[in-house]
Amino acid sequence: MDPNGAAGAKQLVGLWFEDCLPNLQIVSPRRTITEADIVAFAGLSGDFNPLHTDETHASRTVFRGRVAHGLLIQSIGSGLVNQTGAFHGTIVALQEMNIRLLNPVRAGDTIGVVLTCREVDPKPARKRGWVMFGCVITNQDGVHVIEGEWRTVHLRTPSKS
Repeated sequence: MDPNGAAGAKQLVGLWFEDCLPNLQIVSPRRTITEADIVAFAGLSGDFNPLHTDETHASRTVFRGRVAHGLLIQSIGSGLVNQTGAFHGTIVALQEMNIRLLNPVRAGDTIGVVLTCREVDPKPARKRGWVMFGCVITNQDGVHVIEGEWRTVHLRTPSKS
């Protein structure tokens, strides 16, 4: 699946625990980050760090200009995955996220997400299991901006009996 274009994005219908096989990929649609996104996130989170809000200050840093909040990009990435429908009606919880912020994202950049199923663990309960996904968020040039892992709890396929 192509992580760099909308053509690679497929609408899925709720993946059950048993559907989450190793190397299964979920490819999100893509979305452009806007100035309004950055300003709204600063207001919502209270994070007015000048790296995100002051072009003059940010231009004197290693980033050479303002950058989006890493947690904003991760949050939008989560929303993009939700838009695939992969977790619709089958996810119990997004239990854990570990992320590494690798490269800056600026207003005007377009991001997309690829989740890859790494492992499954049936232990939690008879009706659900854990799934560990690798997560890569890329920009319009295919550069990895965030990498990490998401651990989810998924429902098992309901018994047909």
